[in-house]
Amino acid sequence: MIAARRILPYPAAALLALAAVWFGLDLWRLDWSVPLAYSGDALAVASHVKTVLETGWFTHQPALGAPYGQYYSDYPQADNLHFVVFSAARWFTSDVGVVMNGYFVAGFPLAAVTATWFLRRAGVKGMLAVALGVVFAIAPYHFVKGEGHLFLSAYFVVPLALDVILRAAHGLPLWSSRVLSRRNVCTVGSLVLLGTASSYYSVFTAVLLAVAGLATLWRTRRWRVFGGAAAAGLVIAATLAANLAPSILYRAVHGANESVLVRSPPEAELYSFKLAALLLPVPGHRFPPFAELRRLYDEHYPLPSEEPALGLLASAGLGVLIVVGVFLLLSAGRPGWRRAPGVLVDRLAVLAGLAFVAFLFGTVGGLATPLSFVGFPVRSWNRIAIFLALVALTALGLVLGLLVERVARRRVAGAMVVACSGLLVVVAVWDQIPPVDTAARARTVAEFRSDAEFVGRLERSVAPGCLLYQLPYIPFPESPPVNGVTDSDQLRLFLHSTSLRWSGGGIKGRGPVDRAGAMASLPVSEMVEAVEGLGACGLVIDRVASAGTGATVLDELERLGVSGGRIVSRDGRFVCTRLQT
Repeated sequence: MIAARRILPYPAAALLALAAVWFGLDLWRLDWSVPLAYSGDALAVASHVKTVLETGWFTHQPALGAPYGQYYSDYPQADNLHFVVFSAARWFTSDVGVVMNGYFVAGFPLAAVTATWFLRRAGVKGMLAVALGVVFAIAPYHFVKGEGHLFLSAYFVVPLALDVILRAAHGLPLWSSRVLSRRNVCTVGSLVLLGTASSYYSVFTAVLLAVAGLATLWRTRRWRVFGGAAAAGLVIAATLAANLAPSILYRAVHGANESVLVRSPPEAELYSFKLAALLLPVPGHRFPPFAELRRLYDEHYPLPSEEPALGLLASAGLGVLIVVGVFLLLSAGRPGWRRAPGVLVDRLAVLAGLAFVAFLFGTVGGLATPLSFVGFPVRSWNRIAIFLALVALTALGLVLGLLVERVARRRVAGAMVVACSGLLVVVAVWDQIPPVDTAARARTVAEFRSDAEFVGRLERSVAPGCLLYQLPYIPFPESPPVNGVTDSDQLRLFLHSTSLRWSGGGIKGRGPVDRAGAMASLPVSEMVEAVEGLGACGLVIDRVASAGTGATVLDELERLGVSGGRIVSRDGRFVCTRLQT
């Protein structure tokens, strides 16, 4: 019976989070084969998923960057946990949309479970821990990242990491003298999972661990705790190095590709957050005045970053921590300053310190700026907001638990906790889950199906293995948009293809890929001769990206008499002309 009571909160949290997102995003109406996002970075993620489903791993896709292929080892990638999941999914399905949507949705119950576990360990009791675990799972951050940043959306590792940080901050040992002790296994397991899941979250954890370890050393003079925190940081670093090893070896063999991962120091502030941005309503709020307030702020105030927002509940928790921090600083040392229970004060004080440090690194002009002076590779420090959200929700849970104990009589305390927990979930669903834009979803489905139908016609009209040269050429990855079209848009048609090869998607900075891309700038007659030399059997023109020049190319092909027939997509965006000399 006791064991059941210990386990029950976790399936409850998972089911509540799944129900919230299921109804909040109208998932029962979803065509699961169509990704929720079909533009920008989501296309790059989808291409990774397709590559893994086809080959077992993401590093080499022969059908992209043809005739040379796409070698993604040029782009350092340590977030390999997700590719392992995709590789396992190939035993059940080969549908890219199903895998992407399924993984995105699975992130909600997973985050609810780990957050509930963390909140209980941090001192939040019973149903409040479950409710706030659900609130964390449906954080605004989850929807802002979406499938475009699918790996960041899978933030279920954050509570595991924060538990290690919190233990170090409280001066609790992270390690045991017995090598195979439960404590050691749990610490290593959490840190290895973290290092394999997210480079960003690993860096944030290492930073907070370092501060927690130093603070504990200063407070207690116990080197063992500081050494434990340092050892935890080494485990994170070793895990990241192991995951990056293939990219490091590829770089050693083939030479460095300096064109791929270019970071500018000012981006550390461009992608930071501001206090106002955290506390204001979430973008696209379902309450129109809130949505309009946020729109006006993001449009007219500088540095919108990645639209960070905590939501009402986490903002309330952050407000609690600000009050606690100021109170402790101004009252420390005075007689009778500990008026709340000592354990609660200690917990809130540590949480306030962690929130303060996370804010200092994430805010504009904060501690991330001097790091950028020395070429620190992390630029989007606003993403530490998900750590800040969990810290703030923990503080809110501790204070609410105290209030219920103080206000309610013993006989009604349980009922008050249940009512309070239910209210928290209802408020979070209303405040944090954006309303479904049915028109936008319909456009996504229409674009997806138009592309699928277009590629199907191509595959029926040309020989298997046909190389299609794509115009215009946009260096990939991380190039500026061309006429509003991102570099990832050249991957759209590949997602629907089973037997064709595509010139787009080759990694820029390598001679063969750059030379093939440069052919797009040649006069049409010379370009045709050059791409035929690559083995191309046709040209595919993106009319949106071409913005008028595509029609000129088509007219010139007609004049030269090398066009072997045209195929146009249903929505008119893509045109394929076969080369016939």
